[in-house]
Amino acid sequence: MNWTSEEQLISQAKMLEGKKLSEICESIGLLDQVHRKHVKGLAAKIIETDYFQIPRNSSEQPDFEELGIELKVSPLRYLAKEDLYTTKERNVIKMIDYSELASIPTWKKNKVSKKLNRILFVLYLYDNDTSAWDWKVVKTFLWSPNSTEQEKIQTDYNIMRNNVLNGNILSESDHTFFANCPKHGGGFKKKTPFDSPRSTLAVHPVLEFAEKRGYCIKREAFIELIANAIDTPLLKVGRSIGITSDKLEV
Repeated sequence: MNWTSEEQLISQAKMLEGKKLSEICESIGLLDQVHRKHVKGLAAKIIETDYFQIPRNSSEQPDFEELGIELKVSPLRYLAKEDLYTTKERNVIKMIDYSELASIPTWKKNKVSKKLNRILFVLYLYDNDTSAWDWKVVKTFLWSPNSTEQEKIQTDYNIMRNNVLNGNILSESDHTFFANCPKHGGGFKKKTPFDSPRSTLAVHPVLEFAEKRGYCIKREAFIELIANAIDTPLLKVGRSIGITSDKLEV
């Protein structure tokens, strides 16, 4: 589908708010039994492929290429004791190319910038106690990193790049906002990495090979990003932080 304007895309996204996955499928005539057999990735499949008609591929270009906008379908979870909603997981952007990371000093010139400059987030409520068919989209918004977030991204990018150049292993714990995480499905051996299956390894300019990892926004940073984007305060209850239901379609 060709999107002629950002406004058209945002309008289409807003129509998802408050709808269950089953209702979304029904609205586009795709309510069938096939989806019910694939709980993992169900939300992304329905919203990305069926609703927005984005072909499944690994293109370096943003999902809505004509608008320069990436789509991210991401889960929130409810913390009953704290009565808050927070992010369920980190938000993965794309695979890390170690050689590119080593050779390019700024994130804005790295290919990851094409995926990170403008993102349409579609947030749904994950609930392990209910059928995935009943999970509901609770918020959609378009995000671009503001000046403070851009500085955070560059700081974290510098840490990653220096680690690569020095032959150090990358770790998510080194970062506060823009981080990295494993992206190989398991099997990588941390203590003896060269004994790992080749499918878990990526070419590395210093180490020859290293663990396949992806760029990501950290889970803790992601909830702050959401709160800032929808102009709502973050609440802290005990050790948990999140947002209240009045800012979501729940």
